[in-house]
Amino acid sequence: MIQLVPTARRSPARRVPFAVAAAAASSAAIVLLAAAPAHAAATVATLEGQDAANAANSLVGDHVSLASASLALGRAVQAGTVAGLDLALPAGPFAGVALSTGSLRAADPAASADVDFTSSSLVGPNAKLTTTGDLGGPGSALLESSFATTTYDAAELRLSVVPEGDSLTIVYHIGSEEYAGWAERDYTDAFGVYVDGRLCSTVGDVPAGVTSINADTRAQLYVSNLTAAGAPGTTDTEVNGYSVALTCTADVAPGQPVEVVAAVADTVDGQLDSTLLLAASGITSVPGPAQPSPSPSPSSTETVPTAAPAPVPASVNGPVATGTTKPGSPLAVTGVDSAALAAGAGLAVAAIGVGAAALVISRRRRTAREVSEQ
Repeated sequence: MIQLVPTARRSPARRVPFAVAAAAASSAAIVLLAAAPAHAAATVATLEGQDAANAANSLVGDHVSLASASLALGRAVQAGTVAGLDLALPAGPFAGVALSTGSLRAADPAASADVDFTSSSLVGPNAKLTTTGDLGGPGSALLESSFATTTYDAAELRLSVVPEGDSLTIVYHIGSEEYAGWAERDYTDAFGVYVDGRLCSTVGDVPAGVTSINADTRAQLYVSNLTAAGAPGTTDTEVNGYSVALTCTADVAPGQPVEVVAAVADTVDGQLDSTLLLAASGITSVPGPAQPSPSPSPSSTETVPTAAPAPVPASVNGPVATGTTKPGSPLAVTGVDSAALAAGAGLAVAAIGVGAAALVISRRRRTAREVSEQ
């Protein structure tokens, strides 16, 4: 059985300084890496060879668009895309983006900058229980505000996304070397997924992390990569334990930019790596139901059903009026012989014509109303 001795961890006062080298741009820019090539199928491409926006594009799922992305904290070796990572989960190998307190790739012996880490913090097999990249990096003020502790070697990926709906959902995993007994000694690295400044990555009412997800607490969310004797397990990842896929959801304003920050950092000291995984296509939104089109408002030009013109009574003498009418408007009479009206009994004919017109109008209105009531 492997015994872990707390004094093996380095205190904050003895942290290894960050090594700066002019020759950092080397063949390690894009690394397709396995800690043991004969066994691991996972591949990693760090941000040394791609920008954050390219990596973040893989995270965008249904009804969400990516506006911008940047690595706000951390070195380029601490962040990148991952594919084919076998976490022995029903959903199959993991793909997405990883953020680590160590390096996602192994050190390149030819790179003078690769002096603060040796092996990948993520890619398997699990070769040892104490994988550490002590990079000498700063902490995360955001995580420190949530966890009230000093942090080190932070990595923060900041995204601006635009959801179509009024909620935003993010799928993620946590993994850590702290699971090999160190959490019981209060070495609990900090993880956080924030939406517009609010911590979204919670289980129940507490932050998702090593102390809230483990073999004893919420064990249904935990996967151990240790043997019963406490030795490194056989799952093809370097981390000693990790979570199943976790989901956080936050209320947002539809169609408006939303800031998403994914962050991870060491606490207490810079020893033992922890990793936050964001699932490919795992940032999604669900639009609300489509709103019905407004009904057209009534207007003065709206027409109603019309009936056939009523015949002029036989008792009406004189020229017959011809023409058309518009429903709801006075009868339009055309074609009247004005000379006959003036020469003959014009007044009588006019009176009779008015009476006939009134009768027609009355019958039109009544017929139109009867039609509309059917």
